[in-house]
Amino acid sequence: FNAEAYADALAQAAKKEDAKVIVVSQSANAKYLAPLLAVDLEAGYASNVVALPENTSPVTVKRTAFTNKAFNITEITTGRAIIGVSKNAYGLHETEASGTNEDFIPELGSEDFTVNVESVDKATDKVTIADAEVVVSGGRGLKGPENWGMIEELADVLGAATACSKPVSDMGWRPHSEHVGQTGKPVASNLYIAIGISGAIQHLAGINASKTKVVINNDPEAPFFKAADYGVVGDAFEVVPKLIEKLKTFKANQ
Repeated sequence: FNAEAYADALAQAAKKEDAKVIVVSQSANAKYLAPLLAVDLEAGYASNVVALPENTSPVTVKRTAFTNKAFNITEITTGRAIIGVSKNAYGLHETEASGTNEDFIPELGSEDFTVNVESVDKATDKVTIADAEVVVSGGRGLKGPENWGMIEELADVLGAATACSKPVSDMGWRPHSEHVGQTGKPVASNLYIAIGISGAIQHLAGINASKTKVVINNDPEAPFFKAADYGVVGDAFEVVPKLIEKLKTFKANQ
C-alpha cells in the first residue's frame, strides 16, 4: 500500500468530480492516507466520526476524543471536507440507490503504485483483532498460557478474534499482536468479552469504543464491572466451559 500514490489518485478524482465531501474508513491505511489527501485538496479532515453530520454548511460532525472518553463537535470550514468514520459507528442499513461506474486513469506524479515488499505476514484462518466483530480477551486470571485453550475454543464458537491484556503479553503468555488497550491495539468490536481481566484504566481506554462489553471475573470489586454492560461474578474455569457448551447447543439448534 502506497499512501502517497493513492492520495494523489483520489485527489485527482475528487477535483475532476468537484467532490465536496470524501468519506474514508478508520483503518490503518486510511489514517495514513487521509492527512495526505487533505493536504492535496486543501481540505479539513475530521477523524473518529461517530454520527451523521449535524449540519452541512459548514460540515459539522460528532467525534470521539481522549481515547473515547468524551465527544467533541467539529466544524469543517474549508471548501472540501474529509470524514473518517469510526468502526461500527453506524451499523448496516439498506438504502435504495443507483449509480454508474466510470473509468478513471490518474496521472501519476513522482509517486507510483510500486511497493517494495520487505516482509510477508503469513495468512491464517484466524480473525484479526482489527477486523473482528467479536473479541474474546484473557488476562492474568487464567493463571498461565496452558489454559488459553478455552479462550480459543470460545472464540472459535463465536467466530471471534482472541486478545489479551498487557501483563499477559509482557509475560510472554500471548504474542504482543494480541495486546489490546491504550498502549496496545484499540478495539471497536460489537462484542468484547473480558475473561480474568481486572480492568486497568489503560485497558478500558483501549476497548471503550466496543458496543457491548462482558466481563467474567471472580472478584466482584474488579474495576471492569463498572465499565461492562454485563458481568458474571464467578470462576472463569467453571463459567467459560459452561458458556461454550450452551453456545454450541444454541448453534446446533439454529
